Amino acid sequence: MKVGFIVGKDDEIYSDDNLYDITPKKYLQYEELNTDVAIAMTIKQSYPDINVDIILPKDISLQRLKKNDVNFILGYDCINQIVGEPYVKKFTGKTGYNKLRSIYSNKSAKVFPPIEFLDFIWSKDKYLEKFYKKKIPITPTITVSTFNTSKIISSVQKKNWQQFIIKPVGGTVAIGFERFKLSECLKNPLLIQEYFNNNKKDYSKFLIQELITGFRKHGEIKMFWINGEYSYAVNTVDRGEDNYKVKIVKDKKILEECKKFGQNTINALPKIKVGGKVIKPALVRTDFTCCLNNSMHLPQYYFLNEVEHQDAGSYVNNENIKYPYVQVMADTFVKKAHELINAGF
Repeated sequence: MKVGFIVGKDDEIYSDDNLYDITPKKYLQYEELNTDVAIAMTIKQSYPDINVDIILPKDISLQRLKKNDVNFILGYDCINQIVGEPYVKKFTGKTGYNKLRSIYSNKSAKVFPPIEFLDFIWSKDKYLEKFYKKKIPITPTITVSTFNTSKIISSVQKKNWQQFIIKPVGGTVAIGFERFKLSECLKNPLLIQEYFNNNKKDYSKFLIQELITGFRKHGEIKMFWINGEYSYAVNTVDRGEDNYKVKIVKDKKILEECKKFGQNTINALPKIKVGGKVIKPALVRTDFTCCLNNSMHLPQYYFLNEVEHQDAGSYVNNENIKYPYVQVMADTFVKKAHELINAGF
């Protein structure tokens, strides 16, 4: 069995001297081993029956992927292409996006999860709408693809949002994220117009939401579901470049409430079928924050903020997080590859 791993991470260093020493230098980023390559190298060492193909972003091609029985995206998807992390010359701009998406969309590329599932994960407007219908708690959202400033301000006024945010569909980290005050926008509507002028060349849809003040104070509960089962969670608190913390989740009531919402989210995801069999995604991350409608900090006011697939950050490069992510995911991907091939992938 030949299994491909599309890598590209450069911000999730994995400390393992033995694994580092046997990893070919071309797979190190800035002379560091990252978790995506570590997973592939762990499989290479621990599962001699698996022929591992580590694929750098610059080497992605339909011809390369077709040679493998299955290909897992761990470090370079269409969102990475949009934000240019990492920069790949042949995949730059809209032409590059279309080229990469065309490869991942081709059934003979044998990419897992398939493009239909990935499209759902990449389209925050779509999944927020679906999860709202499934009664999963989300913050009220306005989606815009045309940029009529007066209509946008009117919609925000109707919702009585004194402070609000705008962020692009398809953005990641804080790229394209901006905060606004309604009072300032009423005085100077060009503030919003300038935002769209600066961002619409890269994105076609944007989400407008009330500013949730608890986000900065309480951060996010990022919850990892491996093969559909809860595995671990971390609490990230981002208060600026010099004040970013990753902690374990100590409040059991909050953890249990988010697990309940998270399980409902996992159940609501599109089903992946191969040969008539439902195949669970290898990993999904559900991110929750507080507090819905800027309510009190209580477990029941946490809401779903984001969903990511198997290339999501794991945070195990932080000393507070002890979960054996690389080993578990190596085992998971081997089992998933066997499951897919047996189903006729």
